[in-house]
Amino acid sequence: MSGLHILKNSETEAVVKVYTTNPAGESIDISLENDLTKSTQEYVTGTADIDELTDGSFANYTGSHVTITGIWWGAKAGKQIDISRIISTGPDVLHNHYYLIDGGHFDYKEHGFADRIYAHKDIRVQFLSGEGFVILRLTKQGWNPKVETATFSIYDDTTAAGS
Repeated sequence: MSGLHILKNSETEAVVKVYTTNPAGESIDISLENDLTKSTQEYVTGTADIDELTDGSFANYTGSHVTITGIWWGAKAGKQIDISRIISTGPDVLHNHYYLIDGGHFDYKEHGFADRIYAHKDIRVQFLSGEGFVILRLTKQGWNPKVETATFSIYDDTTAAGS
């Protein structure tokens, strides 16, 4: 059994827990658009001004993106958890960020920084050959507020006959 739970999802921060009890391990993807967009937000396709992989420096982002500000994890003895950004799919191209074993945490926010590499890309958590959990604290930027125009009757429709 596996799961993805959104523990917190505000306009500017999300806390996500992913886990598996499958002894063979598995992968769980966290989608910026589908998992981290609140009902009051509109997802904006994220872009970067450079390719951080080939350029070697930090990109400037527009659109929806998340930085990793904290990671807490636990894995069965001798098991590994990998956290990657999904660069593209079909075939999968991943940029691996973390190779985690046993249990621990990184609280970047406490020390005043964040992991912002490929911040506009979805996240994949891979539990390699065993059970485990990961909690990610993410800082959200670039979503638009959702604006819905209310229509109360045919009199609000200027194209309807008799308006």
